Amino acid sequence: MPNGYLAYLIPVLVLAMVLRRSLRSQRLKVDRLWVIPVLFVVAAVAVLTQAPPRDPAMIAVLAVVTLAGAGIGWQRGRLTRINLDPETGILTSKASPAAVVLILAIFGLRYGLNAWLLQNPHKGALAVDAADALLLFGVGALGVARIEMWIRCKRLIAAGAGIA
Repeated sequence: MPNGYLAYLIPVLVLAMVLRRSLRSQRLKVDRLWVIPVLFVVAAVAVLTQAPPRDPAMIAVLAVVTLAGAGIGWQRGRLTRINLDPETGILTSKASPAAVVLILAIFGLRYGLNAWLLQNPHKGALAVDAADALLLFGVGALGVARIEMWIRCKRLIAAGAGIA
């Protein structure tokens, strides 16, 4: 297998494992939902401080892309099924098929953009901007999905305790 295919095979295998795992119910640790988004924000800040966008228009584009990611994340968080076992008080989550389609669409967009940039190698600055945009899109999507799930978990817990 040529090395060029390996660059596509590994992410596809990782995506398949993530999708397979997300379609199974798994225990939710509400108090830890914030950890991964915070790590992503720290990584994004580190990347953007190394090579900050210089163009005010690009800063605006990055803000819009982050907001678009937040919108997608809210939908993904909203589509995630969350259940509370009344006897044990354990929360479980399972991605809905629509959330899985959403993840696949995002990966498809990323690979389409990558293919276009490879066909247009003179667009080096655009590639950096696109990478920044995809990073911030992911941060927005992941962060807001986790916030939406946390809010829903808190409501379920309150309703389960008779507080709702």
